[in-house]
Amino acid sequence: MQDTKSDPLATCSHIYKDPDKAHYCSYIQVPGLLETFYRGAKTTDEILLCSAIYAYTLWWNLQQKELAALVHLAEAGQPLTPEQCYDALKRANRCVEIDRIMLQQGVIARSELLRHNGTINFRFALGDTAQLELFSQTAHQTRLLDQALGTFKLQEGADEAASQHLLSSLKDLALTHSDSFNTIQRDFRDLLWAMHEHPATRVVDFSEVVPVEQLLSYGKATLQKYHPQAVLEDARTNDELTFITAHQTFEVWFPAVIHSIQEATRLLQLRPAHTWEAEALVRRIADIFSLFGRMIHIPQTMTAADYIEFRDQLQAGSGVESFQFRAIEISAGLRDTRYQKIMERMQLVTEDLRMLWDTPSLNAAFMETLADRGIFAAGDAAPDKAAKIAELLLPSTFANPNVDLTALAESLVRFEQNVELWRTDHIAMVTRMIGRKTGTGAATYAHLGNSNTPEQEKMHFDSLPYLQNTLRYQKIFPALWDARDYMHDHSR
Repeated sequence: MQDTKSDPLATCSHIYKDPDKAHYCSYIQVPGLLETFYRGAKTTDEILLCSAIYAYTLWWNLQQKELAALVHLAEAGQPLTPEQCYDALKRANRCVEIDRIMLQQGVIARSELLRHNGTINFRFALGDTAQLELFSQTAHQTRLLDQALGTFKLQEGADEAASQHLLSSLKDLALTHSDSFNTIQRDFRDLLWAMHEHPATRVVDFSEVVPVEQLLSYGKATLQKYHPQAVLEDARTNDELTFITAHQTFEVWFPAVIHSIQEATRLLQLRPAHTWEAEALVRRIADIFSLFGRMIHIPQTMTAADYIEFRDQLQAGSGVESFQFRAIEISAGLRDTRYQKIMERMQLVTEDLRMLWDTPSLNAAFMETLADRGIFAAGDAAPDKAAKIAELLLPSTFANPNVDLTALAESLVRFEQNVELWRTDHIAMVTRMIGRKTGTGAATYAHLGNSNTPEQEKMHFDSLPYLQNTLRYQKIFPALWDARDYMHDHSR
């Protein structure tokens, strides 16, 4: 991997085509984002803290720009055309969608870091939210917009009913944002204050953990290189930044998931296994994937026509190239040979991922824990294992000597369920934005296979068929689903 400090557009280790063309990792700035992570963050909770605050920062950067545009429109004092009002509706709706993400994110941060006395070995020197100037700017813009709502009006001559509907919707969205922001402000203040009060020997400045300028520089570099129209003074939209931010927030959250999976695996490999601690981490992972389900809809705050305006500038880059998401799947236990073959043919396997494939997964550690507890014998056939695991899955009111394993099994299933919901929502979002035909990844992989025609090859490797194939892979925790099938077949 290149030195991201000297190269703001550094690429990952699995780049395989023209470096002048957009590649997911260089476009989204994955190496740079990972370089931003505070080096003092070592524990799973510390990495979760960084992921949450980095995501807050990226979302507030986008939200602040949309709020500033709305405030400017209100303070201009000019009657709005229906087109201007429609554009303002889009901006306000985007702010509300970001609020919903941050509200859900706040629940995770409060639960995992504040209520459970997380393992964090440093504390902030101050607990003041003013440390993050971007947050203060967003709060200020929110107040200005709230005060200016009465100034929004449409031009005379517009259809009265339509005008009233547009204005009412705009004001309602602005008020919804204002209400939500109060809760988000409380969550962020409580997080900073708790970190300030946290007993720890190491005291750090907030800016040392969250280098805001560096974190935001990667999005700016992408805009300048791939979307020069978006950095002009008269730029009319933040759609390009929305697209970039949506993907960057996933990438800053992925380390929290990866480390949680690896730590849960380690806990299950101990003897005796620390099942309840592992179960808590798996619930955390499931909650984060539930958050991902909300985040995947952010690109839909633009219309398909909005996206098509800059889609060509993405060139051949595709989200299927995210090596961090591959690491999540492999670490959890997705070891389907079809999946491995597709990754190999698409040249997505880095050396790190190849090594990860050969290390114990969360699923393998869980199965070993069951065998160690005597639930089944290691040499049992799959149907026998399913039958014996089914005996664990008792109603919650029943006496259960293995209740810890039952709870862990249910959390693992919830984790995989949320992964599948995320996949389904992802497919629905992509279809909504680009239709049901080939997408951005086709040109990337067109030369890699052995199909008879270029069109066949595009369809095989394009991002949409790739996403659809992910729903057909073997389950991450196959024995748990086999046990459910067994319970159904023997319930009468």
